[in-house]
Amino acid sequence: MTRNAETARLLYKVGAVFRILEGDTFRTRAYFNAATAIENLSDPIEDLYSKNNLEGIPGVGENIRRYLIEYIKHGKVRHFESQFKKVPAGMFPLMDIRGVGPITAYKIAKKFHLNDASSAGEKLKKILKQGRITEIEGFKERTESKIRKALEVKAGGKQRLLLAEALPVASLFLDYLKQSPLIIEAEPLGSLRRKLPTVGDIDMAICSQKPGEAMTYALEYPEIAHVITRGDKVSHVKLRSGYEADIKNSLPNQWGSLLQHYTGSKFHNIKLRTKALGKGLSLSEYGIRKGKRLIDFSTEEDFYKFLGMTYIPPELREDHGEIEMAVDSSLPILVKESDIKGDLHIHSDFDFPSSHDIGSTTLTSILKQADDYKYEYVGISDHNPKYTDLSDKEKEKILTKRRDYLLREFQSYEKKVKKRTLKLLIGLEVDIRPDGKRALSDKLLDTLDYAIVAIHSSFNLSVKDNTLRILDALDHPKAIILGHPTGRLLNQRDSIQADWDKIFDYCKSNNKIIEINASPSRLDLPDDLIMEAGKYGVKFIINTDSHNTSQMEFMKYGVWQARRGWAGRSQIINTLSYQKLQSVLNLEK
Repeated sequence: MTRNAETARLLYKVGAVFRILEGDTFRTRAYFNAATAIENLSDPIEDLYSKNNLEGIPGVGENIRRYLIEYIKHGKVRHFESQFKKVPAGMFPLMDIRGVGPITAYKIAKKFHLNDASSAGEKLKKILKQGRITEIEGFKERTESKIRKALEVKAGGKQRLLLAEALPVASLFLDYLKQSPLIIEAEPLGSLRRKLPTVGDIDMAICSQKPGEAMTYALEYPEIAHVITRGDKVSHVKLRSGYEADIKNSLPNQWGSLLQHYTGSKFHNIKLRTKALGKGLSLSEYGIRKGKRLIDFSTEEDFYKFLGMTYIPPELREDHGEIEMAVDSSLPILVKESDIKGDLHIHSDFDFPSSHDIGSTTLTSILKQADDYKYEYVGISDHNPKYTDLSDKEKEKILTKRRDYLLREFQSYEKKVKKRTLKLLIGLEVDIRPDGKRALSDKLLDTLDYAIVAIHSSFNLSVKDNTLRILDALDHPKAIILGHPTGRLLNQRDSIQADWDKIFDYCKSNNKIIEINASPSRLDLPDDLIMEAGKYGVKFIINTDSHNTSQMEFMKYGVWQARRGWAGRSQIINTLSYQKLQSVLNLEK
């Protein structure tokens, strides 16, 4: 568990205690909101602390910030420890069970004296086996069944899916739903619809004039392993893949309200509700209530319009200022996949002693795929030759041979195509070494059309060292693109720590380009850093980092990530024509 996740969990535990002791108060919600904000940070919280930037975390007020400083310094907070003593310790692990909130967990732990966190889960299983949960006032057999099934799902559960893993699962489900004449529309919800890099559950919404019959059809989907809970409005299922899904039902006249409500994010909806309350309005999945009158909405556009706002794309709904801009009709026009005119980070199958893995498909296949996408240009950026065991002269021979091979294949392809407009650029992905030196000499860099410099080792250096190594590596005219800048691998490796403000300022001043790497395991830059870089006026490039032609379709993930970072077409250089791109890359015309 990362430090951010640990800190978020700590705050959620504190919020749970206040929920039990005080009810649904402002203080309770403040801790829950702060926990969510910290869990979604792209920078380590200790890094923000070292830069005196904890104030920049949304939803974290002065009191919580003071406690965070104590936790970062000492590993615990005395005030929190005193609060935890007021409730049975066994309630906290129970809250990890889906559907078991603080109140339910507290009632179970108090009734059965679950005072030890380490044994609470096993004791709960015995209590369920004995059928004793219904001894708690208000707990019925349905509650027992729900907890039992949730425990079964948790036992076989998986970590958050990558967006690219969740999307095919959701798409198959949506295709099935749309086959029924009962279902007018079907859409994904939550983090999947907002295109977050990772997704927890695969939730769906269906729109139908006959909700009961539509839900019956939905629950007959062959990939459902078993139904956890069932209802005409909401059902919860476990798929054969091991992942869970909520299926939510809506009448056509309330479709827009339901989509808005369950797309989120939590912070976006809280801000929206607060603004609505100021106008005497109440928001829900069924519509907007004004006094005793409920106004329903068949589209999200009408929902936002009623609140005096332009439509807010799902990718922007994170409470980063989008609501205020929607009121002023000043939301940015975001980049679209159709705007992309090329991809400059593709690995070929040229066989040589590479520092990392080589591509697996031919240049001809790459060019055909680029033609299908109607690209104007592609750039081949294989990894640099091995840094050790090869002399500079040997590396020069390799790169000359590689260029000859690519040009020969390109010319051969041109002859086969009657109308040829696609352009080829020959670049290289060059390692940034721990000391900031590039894994290729300046002389050999000069032979390239461009270079993507990127970190592939020593990810745990200090903020200062990582910052210096990146700036040093960019100090060459051909080293124009910083590839997968934070080095993160989703669900595997955290981002490096660096002074991104300093890096972005350098890139703006020296006309360097920041890559938004579209590989689903990276999606790097994180969206908050895209926003930050955009404030500096930095230009981006969306690349797929493809090692075979099937991965060239990853471009859509990069575009979605750019949209989450509020990036428009004018900020992204591979929306430019080839003629204009040449100028950006300082190529001779």
